Amino acid sequence: AAVKAGKAVYVEKPLSLAIHEGRVLADVVERYRAVLQVGSQQRSDEKFIKACELVRNGRIGELKKVRVTIYARPGNDNPWRPQAVPPELDYDMWLGQAPFSPYHKDRVHYKFRFVSDFSGGDMTNWGAHHLDIAQWALAADDSGPVEIVGRGKRNIHGIHDTFYDIAVDLKYACGVTVELRSSDNSKEVKTGGLRFEGTEGWIEVSREQLTAEPQSLLTSRIGPDEIHLAPEGGGGTHMGIWLDCVRKRNPNGLNVPAEVGHRSATICHLANIAMELDRKLQWDPVEEQFVGDDHANRLCRRAMRDPWRM
Repeated sequence: AAVKAGKAVYVEKPLSLAIHEGRVLADVVERYRAVLQVGSQQRSDEKFIKACELVRNGRIGELKKVRVTIYARPGNDNPWRPQAVPPELDYDMWLGQAPFSPYHKDRVHYKFRFVSDFSGGDMTNWGAHHLDIAQWALAADDSGPVEIVGRGKRNIHGIHDTFYDIAVDLKYACGVTVELRSSDNSKEVKTGGLRFEGTEGWIEVSREQLTAEPQSLLTSRIGPDEIHLAPEGGGGTHMGIWLDCVRKRNPNGLNVPAEVGHRSATICHLANIAMELDRKLQWDPVEEQFVGDDHANRLCRRAMRDPWRM
């Protein structure tokens, strides 16, 4: 509605709750030439830009594997009873399209992330950050994996039911495999990160640091005729880039437009679907549907509670 009204939009990641929603939004944004920036701010971080430029320009030789580590938490499995809705909260509006469920403090604020009616868990919370960078390094911003297999655990009791203890492998048509693993130990993984492994070296990047072997990679200069990934527009910060594009009414200056945000969120949804079904899945990133799998394709959409519509 905001896009159709001509408004500029800044959207937190992950862009969508389901794959179909993301496709619809990305198409509307394209149709209206809207200025919509997704909050995947690692694409405005010099460390991630440098890592992806080195990979894209062949500094580690042929890329073979990407290892992704995320912080994934189980929430809690505590017994619960419905609580009174706080008087300042419009709970019906807060639930939005999600099925009705009785109010409890562990459903809202930060902990909504661990409730599958509202979120994909840390798979979409942290996964949307680091898998976005994997897509960037693979030059797959308009594509995605072709095969997904995954496993994970989830609480049997309580409100929080999203996956944790995650192990997902995503294979791309180019032959590269993205291996995603998780930990619930924040001291061990901090904010997580990526390791790009090639035939001539490796690069590791996180929000804390950028390392490589050989170390000379870190001082390698990207030439004028090579691939440059830093945003061209002004503004400096990730939101500043968006504000600069708002002033100029220039969607081309965005470094995480709706299509990119949709594709990155899609990988997270694919991982959750693979864990849900507990079997290998084949994905067509052009048609954006599973190959010969009606059950899996039904999970690309979410039923919406009246009066919400897509």
